[in-house]
Amino acid sequence: MPNQLTRRMLIGLATLALPAIGLAQPSWAADSFRMVVMPKFVGISYYDAVEQGVKEAAKDINAAGGGAPGVEIQWIGPTTPSVDKQIEMIDSIIPTKPDLIAVAANDPAAIVPVLKKAKAAGIHVMSFDGDTDFREAFTNLVDYQAIGAAMTKSVADQVGEDARVAIITTTLTAPNQNQWIDVIKKTAAEKYPKMQVLGIWPAGEDTNKAYQTAQSLIQSQPTMNAIIVLGVGNVPGAAKAVDEAQKGGKIALVGNSTPSLMKKYIDNGVSPEVFLWNPIDQGYLTVYTAYNLLQDTLKVGTPFKAGRLGDYTPQADSQNLEVALPVLEFTKDNAGQFNF
Repeated sequence: MPNQLTRRMLIGLATLALPAIGLAQPSWAADSFRMVVMPKFVGISYYDAVEQGVKEAAKDINAAGGGAPGVEIQWIGPTTPSVDKQIEMIDSIIPTKPDLIAVAANDPAAIVPVLKKAKAAGIHVMSFDGDTDFREAFTNLVDYQAIGAAMTKSVADQVGEDARVAIITTTLTAPNQNQWIDVIKKTAAEKYPKMQVLGIWPAGEDTNKAYQTAQSLIQSQPTMNAIIVLGVGNVPGAAKAVDEAQKGGKIALVGNSTPSLMKKYIDNGVSPEVFLWNPIDQGYLTVYTAYNLLQDTLKVGTPFKAGRLGDYTPQADSQNLEVALPVLEFTKDNAGQFNF
């Protein structure tokens, strides 16, 4: 069993973006669970917040003691949202034999072979944020149905139930965004049958590209009076385009982003509300989910304690199981209360 010093160890490596060849290898303690947590990419405030939650969870687990193993974390990801870079990094990590790799995949299918390689090497694999087509568990950003329905309702509340909606997404293969889009379309058809989805336009995860895409839509889609924007960094880009065109209040704008990025547009009414989850809690819950997976205590229908977040109960999904965070709504009344 680990001693008290080991229980309190945390290798919260600074955000790395090293090439797969020559990747600096961490020094692991033998009596702790060793986890690699890989976001879609590093270098933005959103994933900085996720990393904060990852480190907080590790600290809480290590402080708990009681004879349980501790955890050590390697936080590492590419500098751009590239699945090829993720594959290279995971391939280089496999020989170091961590106990678990948790990845937010940039492509759910393309990453499968290297995850299967990791599993064959005795490494547990799970996903968070961006799901994969091969994993043992998934820590979902948020309940798909809840956030998709909330965005659709926001559009109807802003410009009416007959809104003509353009959707700006990250990529056409992003698994979480595609699930949300399915819910948006289904909610529109069932609750707002006069609402029209005009199309889906990818903008990567690029604020400037989203800005340009929204500018183009304002010019090319004269009947459009609503934009739903998916991707934390994309929402302020599209909001800037609507604001500059002086279309605030005439074109509804809603999406998933952080209050720090969107406060200006929430306050001036361009985007009266945006939705998200708590990204710090996302990182925190990912580590506790991984910890229970490693101890074989992660079971469908069986609650587990996720530190300061309280109890979470895994639900069955199409592959195995998942846990999900609740939706947060940011408005004028509360946007200034959050530090992410």
